[in-house]
Amino acid sequence: MSNQRRLGAVLSYVNIILKNITNFLYVPILLRLVGQADYGLFQMTNSVTSSLTILSMGLSSAYVKFYIDYKTKEKEEEIKKLNGLYLVLFILISIIALIIGIILTFNTSRLFGNSLSEREIKLTEKLMFILVLNIAITFPSSVFDSNIMVNQHFVFQQSRKIFQTILVPVLSIALIYLGFGILAVGLTQLFITFVYLIINIRYCRKKLAMKFIFHGFTKPLIKQLLAFSFFILLNQIVDLINNNAPNFVIGMVRGARDVATFAIALQIKNMFFMLSTSLSSVFVPQVNEYVSSNKPTEVLTDLMIRVGRIQMTILFFILGGFIIIGRFFISIWAGSENMDAYLLIILMVLPSIIPLSQNVGIEIQRAQNKHIFRSVSYSIFAVFNIVITYFGAKYFGLIGASFGYIFSIIFANGLLMNWYYHTKLFLDMKMFWKNSLPVILPFMVATGILLVFQVYIPVNSYLQFIIQGVIYVVIFVIFYFKWIATDYEKQQIYSIKKLGR
Repeated sequence: MSNQRRLGAVLSYVNIILKNITNFLYVPILLRLVGQADYGLFQMTNSVTSSLTILSMGLSSAYVKFYIDYKTKEKEEEIKKLNGLYLVLFILISIIALIIGIILTFNTSRLFGNSLSEREIKLTEKLMFILVLNIAITFPSSVFDSNIMVNQHFVFQQSRKIFQTILVPVLSIALIYLGFGILAVGLTQLFITFVYLIINIRYCRKKLAMKFIFHGFTKPLIKQLLAFSFFILLNQIVDLINNNAPNFVIGMVRGARDVATFAIALQIKNMFFMLSTSLSSVFVPQVNEYVSSNKPTEVLTDLMIRVGRIQMTILFFILGGFIIIGRFFISIWAGSENMDAYLLIILMVLPSIIPLSQNVGIEIQRAQNKHIFRSVSYSIFAVFNIVITYFGAKYFGLIGASFGYIFSIIFANGLLMNWYYHTKLFLDMKMFWKNSLPVILPFMVATGILLVFQVYIPVNSYLQFIIQGVIYVVIFVIFYFKWIATDYEKQQIYSIKKLGR
């Protein structure tokens, strides 16, 4: 299973690299073929419909906890009942999502009538319906996806995602040329989601021998599931607010063009989130196994430090590179009209590195069923986020729209959660930061040297883009391996090389 985790993590990073390469080519083509306004409409509509994912109520995370608990105790019949219960629940959730989505579709003009033209409203209605269907199909598919993850078949899971990364832009552009416009993106997503539902079902039934019992569901089990999931649901609501509220607010206050610029910033910001969660997600089963086996907190702290250091190294490495060559990258990728995205990305990503390097801590909370405090605290800060985002966007434009997110990340995700980890979960956060802070040094040195260099030679050509990018990588890597990397981190890199041979 360790090879599955290692290869799964590697493939997830390959997927992220491919996703960003395709986005580099895909987004400019979309902007040129469908226009800034229609691209903004898609992002705005996607933000609204993706909010329906909260209907899953955190049940996927609960599935992992209960599955591993039953597996540890060798309760095969209970696992089958769990599978059956989840499939029934997610089919019901899918139906509810479809009903709510249809209601949203018929009320598009009421939601966006003040800032959109009649043509844009009609297009939004069509997009809304297509994306709602996509969300509805996603729910039953997630039951099988969770089973694949909990059995640690990460290679299959990540390989499938890589194929999806390549297929979406290819099919979308083909449909655009056939005259479907921005609807092509939604139709492509819908088609691929349906195909992967079939693939997931087949893999779980044939490869994992996933079995179901659709009777004998006990009230205690249902109550436990719902109680555990409710507070994860609050977390999901907060995440949706933090990620999607700015798009929604900007759409109401400033219009579709500014939504497009902010959406570009969010795309790159979300890349950092994917870099972090891709690594921590492969450790979810292991965390739950440790907790079910009553491992001491020192073991959990050690795991959090080991994974956190790797996450922090990768995140600061990418952020530093973006600071150095990101302005030129934005100009050639999304155009000069979207240059505000450069500063937005830096402002949102920098404070996010704190919680993103501690994602294992979130899984420890859930495994110990101590995630209530996080959920309630984040819900309170989400209210501040909405208020600050609204007034920030209204009076300070696009940059102001990020103020609420930055505030909630620093105080809730950063300061408050570190206090909670240390005092309530008894994870040694002093030890965590003592071991993790040195990772910042390669970022500071490499970025500082290149910023001074740019005072004399700015990045304003493809040649300088490549040269300064390569110099940054060389300085960062040499400094990291010579003075910062631990024996464990070097061992992981060497083992990946062996697996690749």
